[in-house]
Amino acid sequence: MTPSNSALARIHIAKKELALTDEAYRDILHHYFQVDSAKELNERQARDLINLFKAKGWQPRFDGQKQQRKTDGQYLEIKPGPAAKQQRKVLALWHALGYDINKIHARVKKQFGVDRFEWLEDSKALHILITDLEHRLKTQGTQKK
Repeated sequence: MTPSNSALARIHIAKKELALTDEAYRDILHHYFQVDSAKELNERQARDLINLFKAKGWQPRFDGQKQQRKTDGQYLEIKPGPAAKQQRKVLALWHALGYDINKIHARVKKQFGVDRFEWLEDSKALHILITDLEHRLKTQGTQKK
């Protein structure tokens, strides 16, 4: 089985950042794995090649760690769970309307008595929010025409 696209990308990034010539790179592939191309590697061999590049001094930027999202303060982390899909929809609608994300907490507290939006897991309450925001979005769209 061929390596994943992300593994191939990491291999080629490492090759470039280590400033390996095509000849040196192919020599490594042939010497360690008896192949002429990274596409001929299996998944384990691709990991081994990446580790070999690390041993030669390559330092991947993210090295498999979850990349932190860059935000402008307009982002809330939604935890997996039964209400996550509805919560994401509320946030998408909220964003589409151009509302300040920090004000969603005040709305949820006033309307449902829950201090933070992320803690609102009642599907009926979330449905009420979704319906209202969809109506506002529709109304906003017709007003612009």
